[in-house]
Amino acid sequence: RYMGGRNEEIVGRALKGRRNKVYLATKTVSSSSSKKDMFSDVETSLSKLKTDYIDVIQLHSLSSKDRAFNPETREALLDLRKQGKVRFFGITTHTNQAEILNALADDPTKFFDVALVGYNFKSGPDIKQAIARAAKSGIGIVAMKTQAGGYKTDALGPISPHQAALKWVLQDTNVACAIPGMQNMGMFQEDIAVMGMKMSLADTRILKRYSEAI
Repeated sequence: RYMGGRNEEIVGRALKGRRNKVYLATKTVSSSSSKKDMFSDVETSLSKLKTDYIDVIQLHSLSSKDRAFNPETREALLDLRKQGKVRFFGITTHTNQAEILNALADDPTKFFDVALVGYNFKSGPDIKQAIARAAKSGIGIVAMKTQAGGYKTDALGPISPHQAALKWVLQDTNVACAIPGMQNMGMFQEDIAVMGMKMSLADTRILKRYSEAI
């Protein structure tokens, strides 16, 4: 769990009085696959988040497609949905992303609803193509690591590359949502301003210089 487990508690406090206005996603522990562990993970999250249901429960940090196709894991998820504790199923992945996305796209049962993947202007064409296949199969793509690490550099002078980086991700119509890391109000305001903006030639040039600098 992030922040030593405190992160869900913080979100839970923020949601007080407005739970029905948001879609809430959280993750299982990356080693969990058995029914016992899956149930335990969800109960812990429900308790910390101070809610009685999770909109999207995600199998965390898949490095291969195997855990997504584990029969016991899937049975646990279905049981949790029957109990009303989760609504939709997702996965997160940092490794072998294209392989995993393609496997989910090819799954005839269409078991998973959402995939959280690392995607930014430095991503290879295999990731872009896999995202397109998964999206077209009905999977909602949530992009993380959108700022390519958010490295500080003096190479651009006063120009920030971060709006350009976020625009690059959001211009891909196969991406349903992006979750850039934001640590303060300045970052929040910079990112939120991108909504509705289009990628420009200047943005492309900024990203080229930024990529070379980092």
